[in-house]
Amino acid sequence: MPRRIMGLDVGDKWIGVALSDELGILATAKPPLRRTAMANDVTALALMAKEWNVSEIVVGLPLNMNASVGPQAERTMALVERLRKVAVCRVTTWDERLTTRQAERLLVEQDVRREKRKKLVDGVAAALILESYLNSKARSRREETEMSDNDKDLIGSMGEDDDEIITLTDEEGNEHEFVVVDVIEVESQEYAILLPIDTDDEEEAEAVILRLEKDADGDDILVDIEAEDEWEKVAQAYEDLLEDESGDE
Repeated sequence: MPRRIMGLDVGDKWIGVALSDELGILATAKPPLRRTAMANDVTALALMAKEWNVSEIVVGLPLNMNASVGPQAERTMALVERLRKVAVCRVTTWDERLTTRQAERLLVEQDVRREKRKKLVDGVAAALILESYLNSKARSRREETEMSDNDKDLIGSMGEDDDEIITLTDEEGNEHEFVVVDVIEVESQEYAILLPIDTDDEEEAEAVILRLEKDADGDDILVDIEAEDEWEKVAQAYEDLLEDESGDE
């Protein structure tokens, strides 16, 4: 089952925090964490990750402009290593050069007062770090799931058009359009592989997997996968399929 990703912007006094949605599309700034002691900071972050059902923590790494590791990056890595020992999820670092300046510039452009900017900049920086990571991950995923003509033929059971577009509504009532890129069968159960339709390539997102079932009238319906082990099994099967097809080319 898809879970959220948390982004961190580590400073000396504050740690900016951001959280993605379950689709891995949006990054939202959360209240920053005031730093006290390393052990306390790490414990608080691990508890946040557990509370928000986070599958991965992305920590911005403030490298120098020549990509070398300076004192601030070393302090950040010290926190990362401690966090990896207590967090129940993966902890990743991500290049965040100039992210804080970008966050400050964004707040200035939005006419946020100086006093308020100081309170918001850490969270905005964390959101920018997370957004950059999500976009990169989505682009990589999109490249892996580009369809060949044979891939499109597999979608026939979902409709007459090769690229069937469907609209799904999230828990907040927002509508999202998806294209059905594949239908696969795992242990006699069919699953639909969907990709969000974006007008901006930089906002690409990960594939969404839903179970394909029949309603009382015998029509196809898409159902969320609630069991994490089932979702992981289908995701692995789809990745194996992509690897097999890539090897045949």
